[in-house]
Amino acid sequence: MSYAPLAPPGLAVEDRTQEIARELLERARREHHHLTTLNRWTKRVLAWSLSDAQLKAGVLRFIDCLPSLTTPQAVARHLHDYFPLHHLRLPAAFRLGVSLSRPGLLTAPAVSAVVRHIVEQVARQFIAGSHLHDALGLIHRMADRGVLVSFDVLGEQVTSDDEANTSVRRYTTLISELSTACRRLHAPDAVGDRPLVHLSIKPSSLSAHFDPVSFEESVADALRRLRVIARDAVDHDVAITLDMEQYRLRDLTLELARRLLVEPGLGERLQLGIVLQAYLRDTPQVFGELLSWLRDHGRRLSVRLVKGAYWDSEVAYAKQRGWLLPVYHNKRQTDEAFERLTEQMLSHRELVRPELGSHNIRSIAHAMAVAESLGSSKDAVEYQLLYGMGDAIQGAIRQLGFPVRVYAPLGELIPGMAYLVRRILENTANESFLRQDLE
Repeated sequence: MSYAPLAPPGLAVEDRTQEIARELLERARREHHHLTTLNRWTKRVLAWSLSDAQLKAGVLRFIDCLPSLTTPQAVARHLHDYFPLHHLRLPAAFRLGVSLSRPGLLTAPAVSAVVRHIVEQVARQFIAGSHLHDALGLIHRMADRGVLVSFDVLGEQVTSDDEANTSVRRYTTLISELSTACRRLHAPDAVGDRPLVHLSIKPSSLSAHFDPVSFEESVADALRRLRVIARDAVDHDVAITLDMEQYRLRDLTLELARRLLVEPGLGERLQLGIVLQAYLRDTPQVFGELLSWLRDHGRRLSVRLVKGAYWDSEVAYAKQRGWLLPVYHNKRQTDEAFERLTEQMLSHRELVRPELGSHNIRSIAHAMAVAESLGSSKDAVEYQLLYGMGDAIQGAIRQLGFPVRVYAPLGELIPGMAYLVRRILENTANESFLRQDLE
C-alpha cells in the first residue's frame, strides 16, 4: 500500500521537522488523556529509579543479580546492601521494605516475596509475556490498532551448544506458530508489503563461542544455526532482524548478515535486517561500507536505526582496558549522529529499507521531514517503539498515516527484567521519554 507525501516539499527540513514535531506532540498529548500507559506502581518505581545516577546504578546491579538469588535471605541481604544510603529518597513502600529487611524485623521470605512481586509488576509493563499465546494475543490487539509487531526472545549469551540449539528450536517454533496464526488475521492497513510476522534474533544466542578473538570459528558456528532459522523464515514468509548487541560483537553480526545474503537459494529470498547504533562513533563509516557492499552484490537489507542501549557497559569495558571510548560522550552528540544517519539511510532506499527505533519526538519528526524533502511517501520509514512505552506517541504516528511496529520482548519475567531494564535505563533517549511519561 502506498501513501501520498504528508505535504509538498518546500519548507526547509529543520522548519518542517519542528512543524511535524509540534503536530506529533499535540496528538500524543490528546492520546495520553485516554491511555493508561503506566500503572501507579510502575510510575513510582521508574520515577525513583531515574532520579539520579547513583540510584540508577544500584537498581541496575540489584535487578541484574536478582534472578541468581536463590534464597529469600539472599534477596533481603542484597536489597539492604544495595540501598543503604537512599532511605529518604525511596517511595514510602520501598523505604519500609528496606528497613524491614534488616535482621530480626521481618522474615526474609516476606521481604523476598514483596520485592519479586514489585519487580514482576514492572516487568509486565515492558515484557509482552512468556508464552506463545501471549504473542498471539498481542498480534491481534496491535492489529486492531493498525500496528505491527516485532518479537524479541529475551535471554543472554549462551554458554553451551545445548543452550544454542535450544535457542534455535525456540525461534523456529515461534516462526511456525506465529505465521500459521497470522494467516487468519486481518492485516492492518499499514502493512502494505511489510512482513506481518517479524522476529528479532540475538546472534550471541546462536553460539557458545561467539567471540571476535576467534572470528571465523564464531561466524561459522553461529551461521550453521542461523541458516536453519533463515530457511524456516523464508518458508513461512517471516522477516528476521539480527539484533546488535555489544560493540565487540558488531563486526561478527555484520559478517553473519553478509554471509546469509549471499547464501545460494536463500539470500535473495530472505527478508533480512540488521541494526545500526548511532552512539558508536564509527557507525557512519561502517554504514558507508555496508552500502557499498550491498550495491556490489545486488542485495537490499532492512536497517533499524537506534541510538544504542549499552552506553554504561561500553564505557566501563573500554576504560577497564585503557581503550578509546567507542561511544559518544553525551546525548547531544548521539542525537546529532542519529539525524545524520537518518539522512544517509533515506538517501539510499534502493539499498536499504529504513526502520527508525526511537521514542524521541524530535528524531521521529526529523525522519518524516527528511523523507518528505526527498519526495518519499509516508511508508518510506517504519517507526518502531518499545512495547509498554510510548503508546501515546504510537497513536500519534498512526493518526498521521505512518507505519508503526512495536518491539515486544518475550520471556520469563524475572530473568527477562534483568535484560530489559538495562536497555531502558541505559538508553538516554528512552530515559528522557520515560521522564516525560511519568510527569
